[in-house]
Amino acid sequence: MHQIDVSSRHRLLERHGDFVLAYSVAHQPGLLHFGDEQGFLSYKMVGSAAFVLADPLAPRERRGALIDAFIAEKGDVSFWQTTHGMAKLLAERGFFVNELGAETFVDLRSYDFAGPRRRSFRTAVNRFTRSGHVVEEMSLGDLDPGRVRAISEGWRRTRTTKSRELSFLVRPVVLDDEPGVRKFFILDRDRQPVAFAFFDPLYRDGRLIGYLSATRRWLPETDSLATYFLLRTAIEKFQSEGIETLYLGIMPFRRIEDKEFTKNWLIRRAFRFIYTNALANRFVYPTKTLAQHKESYGGDIRQTYCAINTEPALPRLLKLLRVLRIV
Repeated sequence: MHQIDVSSRHRLLERHGDFVLAYSVAHQPGLLHFGDEQGFLSYKMVGSAAFVLADPLAPRERRGALIDAFIAEKGDVSFWQTTHGMAKLLAERGFFVNELGAETFVDLRSYDFAGPRRRSFRTAVNRFTRSGHVVEEMSLGDLDPGRVRAISEGWRRTRTTKSRELSFLVRPVVLDDEPGVRKFFILDRDRQPVAFAFFDPLYRDGRLIGYLSATRRWLPETDSLATYFLLRTAIEKFQSEGIETLYLGIMPFRRIEDKEFTKNWLIRRAFRFIYTNALANRFVYPTKTLAQHKESYGGDIRQTYCAINTEPALPRLLKLLRVLRIV
């Protein structure tokens, strides 16, 4: 097992990257990689504990052997935001498996902007077009990098984690062109960018099947409906290209039931506390507000999972905060 070069990782992404965080598994900076040119998984180490991001980029028939080899080498292993298929493989290997939160997605083949639930999209378009704003898909090379950086930093100053970019489950923003990533900008009357949205691609067997809305940011003084203006334009563009699905990301700790697998009770209670506690939502991460916003798009959902093979769970949860760069 050895580090895999970026071109091999991207090739595997285009073959097996049909899950939401696939692009991040292939390209997020700072991750280690375990495997070879036939398949790999991505992870971070905190002390002796290995934190694996999502699913491996590998053929499904090779995933079990890859997991077994990784566990044999690392010992203390946990997986985060996996699919249901991966959760089953891990449960078969004695992992405690907890539901992590629901991912939201929309079927672009039938999605439209009619009805009361889509009112924010219509309002956003009317409001921004009246003030002379437009949305365009652009290369970063066509824009003032300082202006784009100001949008990103201005947005981050309004967040709970003001001083640092989150990572691991959230791919840190890249203010440059990236292979396959689509980047849309709101431009004002003077064609200066005031907001942006970046979309990571998903693939299956070499075919583009969808995008993840990975990053949306705007200047603090910009109307918060900017996200609806950006998303509507991107959705209509993707629909015209025959793209099947737009993924809107995870709602952490939302709609957790934990009925299928052997769960860890401490992890379940911790997730429930973070989701329901007002102080945790204010000072750690605004999970309730995020869930309400994503549910406003009216899409479908599917559950994601985390799994640990070593107890007690509390040290792993505390180390996860370091992996995420929350602390």
